[in-house]
Amino acid sequence: MSGSSWIVVWLLYMAGVLTGSALFSRSPRGVRIWLSVGGVLGAMGLLLMSVFLNHGHASLIVLPAPWPTLVAAPLPLARLWSVVAGVLFFAATLSTFSRRDGHRILYALVPLLSGVGIFLWSGDGLLLLMSWEFISAVTYLGLVTTRRARPVWNAGWTLLALSELGGMLLLVALVWLVPAHAGSLQDTLAVHALTGAAPPLGNVIMLLAVMAFGVKAGLFPVMIWMPMAEPEAPGMVAGIFSGLLTALAFSGILAVLGMAGAGVAWAIVLVVLGVLGALSGALYSIVSRHAKRVLAYSTLEILGLVFTALGIWRILSVVAPDNVASTMALDAAVVLLVIHAGAKFVLFAATDYTGRWGQTMDRLGGLVRGSGWVAGLTLFATATLGAFPPLGGFVGEWLLLEAILKPVDAGPSAAAHVSMMVVGIFLALTVAIGVAAYLRWYAFIFLGVHRGSKPIGGEGPLWSFVVALAIPLVLVVAAGPGVPWFLPWLNHNLAPYLPTQSPLVAPTFINPGSAAPLVAIGANLVPAPGAHGTVFFPQAFNVGNPYVLLWMALALTLVVAGLRGLMRRKTGVRLVSPWNGGAEPFAAGTSWSAEGFVHPLRLAFARFYGLSRTQSQNEGAHFYRHTIINRLEEQVYGPLVAVGRWMAGHIRRIQSGRLNQYVTYVWVLVLIGMTIGVWR
Repeated sequence: MSGSSWIVVWLLYMAGVLTGSALFSRSPRGVRIWLSVGGVLGAMGLLLMSVFLNHGHASLIVLPAPWPTLVAAPLPLARLWSVVAGVLFFAATLSTFSRRDGHRILYALVPLLSGVGIFLWSGDGLLLLMSWEFISAVTYLGLVTTRRARPVWNAGWTLLALSELGGMLLLVALVWLVPAHAGSLQDTLAVHALTGAAPPLGNVIMLLAVMAFGVKAGLFPVMIWMPMAEPEAPGMVAGIFSGLLTALAFSGILAVLGMAGAGVAWAIVLVVLGVLGALSGALYSIVSRHAKRVLAYSTLEILGLVFTALGIWRILSVVAPDNVASTMALDAAVVLLVIHAGAKFVLFAATDYTGRWGQTMDRLGGLVRGSGWVAGLTLFATATLGAFPPLGGFVGEWLLLEAILKPVDAGPSAAAHVSMMVVGIFLALTVAIGVAAYLRWYAFIFLGVHRGSKPIGGEGPLWSFVVALAIPLVLVVAAGPGVPWFLPWLNHNLAPYLPTQSPLVAPTFINPGSAAPLVAIGANLVPAPGAHGTVFFPQAFNVGNPYVLLWMALALTLVVAGLRGLMRRKTGVRLVSPWNGGAEPFAAGTSWSAEGFVHPLRLAFARFYGLSRTQSQNEGAHFYRHTIINRLEEQVYGPLVAVGRWMAGHIRRIQSGRLNQYVTYVWVLVLIGMTIGVWR
């Protein structure tokens, strides 16, 4: 099937499912069954469509005049994201079986599923803009139709406003590609795809495209809707927002780059924004109390790493095209996107189960008892995002840090390498804070003592919900332990974007002699018998074998355990679990553990947080309330909102209906026009 045929199929699918649900509207059970079957069929359709998404295969969609002809061509990595989308939508459909409002969620997911199917065929021209605008609209509807509350509407309006701003920027970027003498947009884009735009113009176009797609992809500073919307959305919806939309935006940026061509200026800006987004996301994630808001901010951390990797790939592709570090950076970005899509869906969906005991972390604890498989699957996803080796989070972050540390030649490349070292310092700090945030999230929800008023027990999770949590972990395994098989396939599909074809996989496990200089520095990251080879990083990195980090962690754990035992015998200090954060059993007079755990970080970054503290006393105990401001909301968007309200107030006064006031406006405009005319 061609791309145009698939687009027709997705439009008919959406119309059929929504029309059928309207026919069953008098039967709630019938609506649920119909929408569930539709969701499963749509997910299977995305998996099937991946077979037809061959790179370079395009078809025309001829529309009646005056509409232009559209080109249906696969996006970069469309086959990969088609599989990821199919897995996530299938898991989301299964997870709705355990919710009473599952039909509302499916009403929102079906149009989004169709929009994703169409967007994957929009790798060329106007269809890219049209399908992205459609996804923006259904994303807004998917948020505001799942729950009725003021925070949901506020988040929805923020998302809609930023999405429309992104749509305008993308429109300007595409129109800017068309010179005045061009016959059509498609002809112009075809020329630019071969020759590339002039670097200054290409950099401007790419900056516009990056900001346009960055709204959905969590790019600093237009990611403000994510911490607002994802905590309010159902878990599976937030998981798709967090994991899938970001991957689609990533491919959209690559598609525009293929049309426009550009230098490195836009990539430098992207690296700066990526580092700022990653570090700020990690810092806000570690201090957040709401379980979903922790995950929302951690999404910004991961996506900041992805954007940083994308910018580094572009910079190294231009200044050091023969360096394999550019391949490492691009591979790191894709690996992080894949594992993030699977693992973050699991964590967000798990909050739907833990939400029956509370949404804030200081009201939870001890849920590992009675939750069965939910705790185990969530632990696997948390360890992946926490970069525990040899899982996918470790592989992606290791690839990114290795791309930064890879030596380059003298000259401009050496200057770029020194700049990368500064980036590496901030990324290392970000990764460390991110690991602590994930440990805090899991430990204070599932371990320790239970702090909620509702006892643990009662009905356990449905098997459909457990299966829905297990399915996305296939993506985590594929991009983690399965990376020796995944990377060769990935680099084959990324060949048009790689300046060098030097592989990241070498047969060192099968034939160590084929890469003798690499064996001494630890070439095997993930030994995989039966694969074509094992992942290696060809430079003299001091650690040697990456697994030494795991052994170091285990050794330090034993040392700490020994010191604790020694102190307990000699000093009589009563030791408690770190996630209990106080005397055991938990009592009202003890401080909340989730707050106490991060207090040193709050003090260390007090200037960033704008930290303030007030003290109160109750029943002889001192209580402290810490206030942290979101600088992006209060110091960037707050003034913008104030300016908008000021302008709206003055525009409202213009429409007063007073004739004298309108005549005054006309004379003022005439005088301004005359002044400009005389000056010209």
